[in-house]
Amino acid sequence: MLLTGLAGFDFFYTDCFRPLAKLGPLNKVSSMMNGVGLFQEAITLVASGRGGNALLRGADMMRRAADFGHVAAANNYGAMLHAGRGVRQDMVGARAYYHQAASAGLPIGLFNMGFMCFHGLGGPKDHKRARFLFLRAAQQDETDAITYLGLMLMSGQGGQADPRAARAWWSRGASLGNSRCAFNLGITHAGGHGCPQDLVKAWRWFRQAERLGNPEAGNELRRLECAMNDEEQSRAFRRAS
Repeated sequence: MLLTGLAGFDFFYTDCFRPLAKLGPLNKVSSMMNGVGLFQEAITLVASGRGGNALLRGADMMRRAADFGHVAAANNYGAMLHAGRGVRQDMVGARAYYHQAASAGLPIGLFNMGFMCFHGLGGPKDHKRARFLFLRAAQQDETDAITYLGLMLMSGQGGQADPRAARAWWSRGASLGNSRCAFNLGITHAGGHGCPQDLVKAWRWFRQAERLGNPEAGNELRRLECAMNDEEQSRAFRRAS
C-alpha cells in the first residue's frame, strides 16, 4: 500500500489508453496530400458510428495514411490495433505505430507509447522509458501523462522519487481541468505523502476533483469529513463558501 496516514485512500489514474486524435494539422512528418486525404476520409468513416464495412474501410485508410507518415494517423491506427477496432487486436503492432507517433513528438502518441511501456503491452515493461515519455508529453500539457508522471515521481518508479515534483505536476494538471490530478493532490495531503498531513487542503482538492467530475471524489469527501475535527471542518467549509 502506498499510503500512510488515513487508511484506505489510494491514488486514482486512468487505466485506458487515449482515444483517437482527430486533428489533421497534427501531421508533423509528411505533407503528402494522399496521406492527409486518407486521414480525413478515415476519420469520417471511423467517427460515423456505422461500424461494419465503414469501420473496416476507415481502419485500412488510417493504416495507409500512417504509412505515408501522417503522425495523427499513426497514433490512431495504433489505438485501433490496441482496441481491436476495425482490425484484429495486435498489441505489438499498436506499440509500433504509437512509437511512430511518439517519435514525431505528438503528445497523445507520447502518452500512448508511455502507457505501453508502463504496463508492458506489446513489448517489455520499461518504467524508465515510460517516465521519460510521460515527461515529454506532460511538458506539452498532456494531462493523462501528467497523471502518470506524478504517480511515478511519487513512488520512485523509473527513477528517483520526488514527491514535491509530483505535487507540482498534479497542480498543473488540475489547473488544466484534470480531475484525477486534483484527486491525487487530495490523496497526497490526506496521507501526508512528502508533505505534512493536512486534511483541510485534502478536502479542498477533493472538492475541486468533484467539481471537475471525478466519480470517486464525493465518497472521499464524505470519508474525510468523518475524519476531520470540528475546527478542521469549520476551516474547510469556510474556504468553500
